[in-house]
Amino acid sequence: MKKAGLSLLEVILALTILAASVAVLGEASRLALKNAEVARDLGRAQLLCESKLAEITSGIIAAEPVASTPFDATTYASIDANEPAWLYSIETQTTNEEGLISVRVTVTRDLPAAKHPVSFSLVRWIPDPNATSSTGSGQNAGGTSSGTSSP
Repeated sequence: MKKAGLSLLEVILALTILAASVAVLGEASRLALKNAEVARDLGRAQLLCESKLAEITSGIIAAEPVASTPFDATTYASIDANEPAWLYSIETQTTNEEGLISVRVTVTRDLPAAKHPVSFSLVRWIPDPNATSSTGSGQNAGGTSSGTSSP
C-alpha cells in the first residue's frame, strides 16, 4: 500500500516556485508604483509649466531669464507640503521673426541629480516687449490690427 502525500523534494520545489513568483510580482508592483509617481509628477510639472507660461504671456511676470526659482507659496495651496519643492527656469531667445521672442519655461523637482528629478519644458513665441512698433498701419506687436469704429 502506497502512502498518499508529497515528498520533501516536491514541497521544496513548490516553495521555491512560490517564492520566485512573489519576488517577481513584488518587483513588478514596485516598478508600477515608481512609474505612477513619475506620471503624476510629469502631470504636475506640466500644469505648473503651463501656469508659469500663462503668467508670462499675460504680462503678470516679465519674460526675463531666471534660473532655479521656487514657486511662490500660493502655488503650493494644492500641493502637498511634505513633497520636495518645484523650481522653474525661464530662458528667452530672439527668433528670426521680427518682434517675437522665444520663451522656454522649464519646471523641475528640487531633488539631487542622483534621484533623477522630473523635468518638463514648454516653448512659446510671444511678442517682444522690448520691440518698438515701426509699422504705421495701426498694427500692434502681436500682429493684430486695432481700431475703433463709429456708427
